[in-house]
Amino acid sequence: MAAIAPAFYFIGFFKPYQEELPWLYLFVILYVFLLFFLFLYLRAVFSRENIDKMAEISSVAEEIQADKLASLGTMTAGIAHEINNPIGIILGFCSLLVEKTDPESQLYKDLKTIERQGLYCKQIVDNLMNFTRPGHYQEGQVDLNSLIEKTMTVVGSGLKAQGVFWDCSLASDLPQAPGNLQKWQQVLLNLINNAKTAMPGGGKLEIWTAKKNQGGIIELGFQDNGKGIPSDNLSRIFDPFFTTKKEGRGIGLGLSISYGIISNYGGTITCRSRTKNSPNQPPGTTFLITIPASDQSH
Repeated sequence: MAAIAPAFYFIGFFKPYQEELPWLYLFVILYVFLLFFLFLYLRAVFSRENIDKMAEISSVAEEIQADKLASLGTMTAGIAHEINNPIGIILGFCSLLVEKTDPESQLYKDLKTIERQGLYCKQIVDNLMNFTRPGHYQEGQVDLNSLIEKTMTVVGSGLKAQGVFWDCSLASDLPQAPGNLQKWQQVLLNLINNAKTAMPGGGKLEIWTAKKNQGGIIELGFQDNGKGIPSDNLSRIFDPFFTTKKEGRGIGLGLSISYGIISNYGGTITCRSRTKNSPNQPPGTTFLITIPASDQSH
């Protein structure tokens, strides 16, 4: 109030008594000093030098993340090769046994189950290799709205059994997204599974798509009202092998692989989260993906 009193005085809202004039002069002086120091502070904060420093810090953070992914690529290349060899042998002998087994027998069904799981393991290794392999690639185009609907049909019963309810708000006439259907499905499943894990006692998951920049950018969002991610962990959630899950529940590659897939398609994935300790805000986590629409969809 003291800061705005001089302004009221000069525009005639009130006229103080003569004995109050010294105090008013003091307020005027303090008011001018306040504005002066505020001007100096804003000038320092928004100086070209500080803006350049902030941009440099952001660039360094991106380089650190890229270095981590490159290190992971070097390590996993050998690991994936060693894993692929025994998986290939298992699948080869399994195929031979399938050919020699009566299709109506229980043994045939068991062998087909082994074969399916072996192929699933091989797909995981292939996805990991694609994640660590440098370079940008576009393998086609994907209807994200359709993929989301099909994915929720598959995982919906599991979410409902845990007390997790979901709401999908999908933009009409959404452009096609660049990429591979299986890779996008992996991204969706990773983010949905993370939301499910964050709401062990049930909750709500909101999924949406939107068109941005006159349809040139696709936005894909996931928001839950789970327990949230502590601020100390937020900067590490995309790091390979970082996980807060109990042992045996995950190895910390889901978000890293999703980050790699989205980055390879020229997009970004960011996370905002609040815990129960966040002031005046309910807990929950939001993952936001933005990606250029496929050139073929224009």
